[in-house]
Amino acid sequence: MVHSTKAQRETAGPSPAAQWLAALDSRPAAASLAAAQLAPMLTHMLEHPDQALASAHIVATAKTFKALADMGRDAAVRAQLAATDLARATSTLLRQTEADLSNNNSSGRAERVFLLVQLLRCVCNQSADHDGARAALLEHGAVAAVARVLCSDDVARQPLPLGQAAFGAALNVALDHADCADALLAAGALPPHVRALQPGSDALAIWPLVCSSLDNLCEREASVAQLEQDAACAPAMLQALAANARALAELGDDESDGDDEPQVRRGAMRTLLWVLCEALEKSAVVRQQLCEPAHVLLLLDVLDHYLAQPVEPAETAELAAPDAQPPNRPMPQQNRYADAAAQMLVGVSGEDAALALFDDAALTARLLAMLAPERAGDRTHDARAAAAALCLGNLARTDAHCEHVVRAHPQLAQALVGVWLGDAQTVDVRTRHAASGLLKNLCVAAANKQRLADMGLAAVAARCMRTAVVPVQANCIGILRHLVNGASALQTAQALLAGDACALAELLDAVRSTDIDGIRCEGTRLVAAVAKKAFLPRAAADADALRALQPRLAELDLVTPLVRLIMLDGQRHPLLQQESLVALTVLASAPAAPFAARLVCLLVPANSVPLATPLAAAEGAVWPQTTLQAKSLVAQLQHAVKQDPAAHDSLGLEILHTKLSPLA
Repeated sequence: MVHSTKAQRETAGPSPAAQWLAALDSRPAAASLAAAQLAPMLTHMLEHPDQALASAHIVATAKTFKALADMGRDAAVRAQLAATDLARATSTLLRQTEADLSNNNSSGRAERVFLLVQLLRCVCNQSADHDGARAALLEHGAVAAVARVLCSDDVARQPLPLGQAAFGAALNVALDHADCADALLAAGALPPHVRALQPGSDALAIWPLVCSSLDNLCEREASVAQLEQDAACAPAMLQALAANARALAELGDDESDGDDEPQVRRGAMRTLLWVLCEALEKSAVVRQQLCEPAHVLLLLDVLDHYLAQPVEPAETAELAAPDAQPPNRPMPQQNRYADAAAQMLVGVSGEDAALALFDDAALTARLLAMLAPERAGDRTHDARAAAAALCLGNLARTDAHCEHVVRAHPQLAQALVGVWLGDAQTVDVRTRHAASGLLKNLCVAAANKQRLADMGLAAVAARCMRTAVVPVQANCIGILRHLVNGASALQTAQALLAGDACALAELLDAVRSTDIDGIRCEGTRLVAAVAKKAFLPRAAADADALRALQPRLAELDLVTPLVRLIMLDGQRHPLLQQESLVALTVLASAPAAPFAARLVCLLVPANSVPLATPLAAAEGAVWPQTTLQAKSLVAQLQHAVKQDPAAHDSLGLEILHTKLSPLA
C-alpha cells in the first residue's frame, strides 16, 4: 500500500471525497452511486486512508460518509452499496478513527468525533436488513471497532450523537445475525449497554435504542458467558432496575403532556427485567453473583414496584401468548412482570450460597413483614406473601434454619398453618401453594414435627389435600408424610382417618386414578408410612392408640396402590419400591385384617395389577435390599396362607406355591 507524505497530504488539492461531494450537488444521487463515480473514491480511501483522515480532508471524508449513510436509508440504495467496497472502506476508516481517539490524539478531535459518528451511521444503515453487508463489515473488522467505541468513555460523555450512532450500529449489524452478535459480545459490548441504562446516565434519550440492542444481544447463548465473566454486570442490571423503580415512584402519576420519561424508564425496566430473568434461569453462576443481602433486598424492591402497578391493556393482551411468560413460575398470576421478579427471587434464594442470607436481620425482618397475616386476602399483599414464603422456604433448607423459624417465630408458623395455607376462602391459591411449600420444608426438621402438629398442621394439611389444585395437593401430601414419620405420627394418622369420608380414603382414590407422578408416588409413600406406623408401632407412648386405628385401616384398600407403585414405578424409583415392599410385608403380617388375602388375589395375572411378575423380578433387583424384602414378603404370605388356606384365592395360591415360594 502506497502512503503519501504529510506534506503531500496537506498541500494536495481537493480529495476524491470532496470531488465526489461537489459532483453530488450537480447530479442525481443514483448517478453518484454509479461504479464510475463511487468506486474511484472508495479505492482511493482504501489505498490512502491516511490522506482521507488528514486534517485537510477529514471534514470532506466525514461529509462523504454522512451522505452515504443518508442515502443508505433506502433499501434499493443499500443493495447497490453492498456491491461496492463501501463496507471495506467504512471498516478501515472506522478502525483507524477509533484508534486515533482512544490514543488521545487531540489533533482535530472534534472533527474526528464527527467522522466517527458518520462512519457508525454508515455501518448502521448499510447493515439494515442486509446480511451480506453485515458479513462484510464483520470480515473487515467494523464490528469489533463498534464494540470498542461502545466501551470508550466518549459514548458516556456524548450520548448524542455518538452514543446514538454507536448503539444504532450495534443493533443493526447484529440484528438476527448470530456471528455479528457473538463478535460484539466477545469484544465486550454487553457491559456498556448496562452502564448506559443506569439512572444517572445522560443517555435517557437513547434508552429505547440501547434496550433494543441489549435485548438482541442477550438472545445469544454467549451473553450468559459474558455475564458470568463480568461479575459486576448482573448486579448493575439489578441496581438499574431498582433505581428506575424509585425514579418512577418520584415522578408519580402526574405525567405532563409530551413527557416521555416515564415511558422510557418503564421500557428500560422491562428489558432489564427479562434479560436478567432469563440469565438467572440459565446460569447458576449469575444467580450466585446476586447472593448478597443487598441484592435480594433490591429484588424485593423491584417486586414491590411491579405489584403496585396496574396491568396495562397492552400487557393484558400479551398475557395470553404462551411465549410471553417467564420460565418455571411457581404458579401463574396476572402481572407477568411481578412474576418475573418473583422468579428471580426464587432462583437466587435457591442457591446453596444463599443459605447465609438467613442470618441477615434486615432481610429476615422484610420477609416476616411480607408474611404478616393481617392483610390476607388483599391481592397485592398475598402476592408479596407468596414471594416471601418461596424465598424463606429456600433459605430454610437446613434443619437448623427450619428449627429457628418455628422456635423463634411461632406466630409466623401459626399464621402459615391457619391463614396462608388453611384459609382457602380468603387467600388465593398461589399464596397457599407457596405457604404449603414452606411448611413442607419446616416439617423436615424432627424438632418441628410435634410443634407444627400441635398448631393443627396435620388437620389443615389433611383437609387441604383434598383440593383439585395439584401443586397444593402434592405439598400437603409431603407435609403429612413428614409428620407421620416422627413424634406427630398419631395426630397425623388420626387427622387422615377422621370422619366417615376420611382424607386417607380420598387419597387412595386419587392415587389409583391419577397419572401424575408426584401425587401417585408421594401419596403411596404416605399410605405406606401410615400402614407401618399403625401395624408396626414403635413409639411406646402412642403404640396402643396407633393400634386402635387398625380396624379403620382394614376397611380401606391399602394394598392396591402399593402394588401399583411396584408395578408402574419400581424400576424408575427403587427407593419407593423398597418402601412399598416393606409396607406390604407389614400389612401381610396383620392377622385380623384382609390384607394377605388381597395380596394373594393380586398375584393372578387376570387382575388389573398382578403382583407376581414384579416379585419374581425382584430376585435380580439392583438393590440387594429389594431382593431380601421381596423374599420376606413371600415368606409372610406363605405364613398367612397356612393359617387359613380357605380364605385365599385358589389361582393366587397356585402362583404363590409354584412361582414365588422357590424364591423365598
